[in-house]
Amino acid sequence: MTMSDALLAQVLDRLNAMDSTLQKLVEGQERLEREQIAIRQEQEEIRKEQQEIRREQQEIRKEQQEIRKEQQEIRKEQQEIRKEQQEIRLEQQRLRQEQDSLRAGQTELNGIVAALLHRQDETDAKLEALAADIHQLHREFSSLKQTVDRLEQKMDSRYEQLSAQIEDIKLDLNFIAHRTVDNERIIYKLKEMLFR
Repeated sequence: MTMSDALLAQVLDRLNAMDSTLQKLVEGQERLEREQIAIRQEQEEIRKEQQEIRREQQEIRKEQQEIRKEQQEIRKEQQEIRKEQQEIRLEQQRLRQEQDSLRAGQTELNGIVAALLHRQDETDAKLEALAADIHQLHREFSSLKQTVDRLEQKMDSRYEQLSAQIEDIKLDLNFIAHRTVDNERIIYKLKEMLFR
């Protein structure tokens, strides 16, 4: 083998090596391109995820704002509830005072009612005694009325008798008066005759 053949063989070896290296570079380039494509796809997916994350963040911000508004409203409602609770406590205190006053009034009323019931019992007893007295008086009045009726009947009868006696007396008096006049006339005549 000549020197040129050896040189040519070396050149071919080098070319083969370079071709192999180039092939490897090409493969590596293709692999890199594939990786870049995969990276771009991942980046696109990441961008999409970031956009979704941004949207979610915006929604979360909106929800946070709404939550803040709700919290503010809740705080206002809590303040109003506290005010209402204070008013309710004041109202409860007022009601307790009124209940105490009502209890005192009820106790006083119970005492008054007990006294009234006692007086009512006494009044009932007096009314019963008075009713008995009135009943007794009614019986006595009935008896007295019967007596008066009997007396009136006797008086009427007596009056009739007296009226008849008075009529008789009047007749007797008239008769006596006539007789007296006649006697006086006779006496006068006798005197006239005697003293002539």
